Amino acid sequence: MKIALIHDWLRVNAGSEKVIKEILAVFSNEDIELYTLFNTLPLIDRNEIIGHTKTHVTALQYIPFIDRMYQYFLPVLPFFIKFLRPTTADLYISSSHAVAKGFHGKKGIMHICYCHTPMRYAWFLHQDYLNDIGYVKQLMLKFVIPFIRRWDLRTAQQVSYFIANSSHIQQKIKEIYQRDSVVIYPPVQIEKFSLNTSPRKDFYLAVGRFVSHKKIDVVIKAFLKMKDKKLVLIGNGLDAKEIKNLIKDSPNIIWLGYQHDDELILYMQNAKACIFAAKEDFGIMCVEAQATGTPVLALNYGGYKESVINGVTGYFFDEQTEESIIDSVNRFEQHPLTDFEQIRKNTIRFSAERFRDEVKLFVDEKKIAPKHNDE
Repeated sequence: MKIALIHDWLRVNAGSEKVIKEILAVFSNEDIELYTLFNTLPLIDRNEIIGHTKTHVTALQYIPFIDRMYQYFLPVLPFFIKFLRPTTADLYISSSHAVAKGFHGKKGIMHICYCHTPMRYAWFLHQDYLNDIGYVKQLMLKFVIPFIRRWDLRTAQQVSYFIANSSHIQQKIKEIYQRDSVVIYPPVQIEKFSLNTSPRKDFYLAVGRFVSHKKIDVVIKAFLKMKDKKLVLIGNGLDAKEIKNLIKDSPNIIWLGYQHDDELILYMQNAKACIFAAKEDFGIMCVEAQATGTPVLALNYGGYKESVINGVTGYFFDEQTEESIIDSVNRFEQHPLTDFEQIRKNTIRFSAERFRDEVKLFVDEKKIAPKHNDE
């Protein structure tokens, strides 16, 4: 069977890229090719995620610094995705959090979309994303959002079957696209993020890209008010300069920049708790932290509500505010969660092996099922 796998873009080794890696593993014995807007993965991550898979890109690939500037192209990505045209395929699989599902395929060929989320910047959270770009770009994006929404709705009807990455996204697919879907949770490398049963060290950990919608700055401001508590930051991004200015006179906050997985895992294994303040559709990193046995403090939103057991594997906070984060830290200090084996046990249901089995079963079932009317 010849399969065309379509993904938005490959830029960093994050959640959606891990999905690509496992989908390629599921169909490693098939003739599969990858189509993406651009691929700027570092070589080490490229080898880990896609290996020697034949990859097709668009003209965006040749724009200097596209990996840093891609947000500015959001309004025109529906135009560029049309240039991804798999020539021959028996099955289309799209991995979409932006425009991948809108590629130009042939009618009559089954299209299964693994939906990480409907387009965030078009339907919800778009104000958070607007905060990441300049004023002129904000005006332009606001102007084109109605067009993007119409395009997104139209291309959603070209999908034969939707897979949602969480019950939260399943609800969004139904609300926005008026389409049914099944939930297959993303793969988490729980073997790689191994359990540490030793007592934790005296620091909290916040990990993620430094962009406004990740709310790393809110976590920092909370710890600026808790001078007696240590915070370690891992990550980099567009707001790095702002973060550096925030913490310059705060010895209780340490910023380590980008760290490879080996170092990241070590810090996760030794943190008192990991803090996640972003609105995430699933949040693979939150599960990775729990896989090491480390409890989490997470926003009571989206996929976190499906992966965190409140009072057992972590504590929720209700708002993306300094006060709400401080309250959760104080609650944790008063009632620490130290059953590290129980915390890890919660993550077994999100394993990569389970993901591969469920995706293969879904595809095998749909290959013999009646086709969707829109094909």
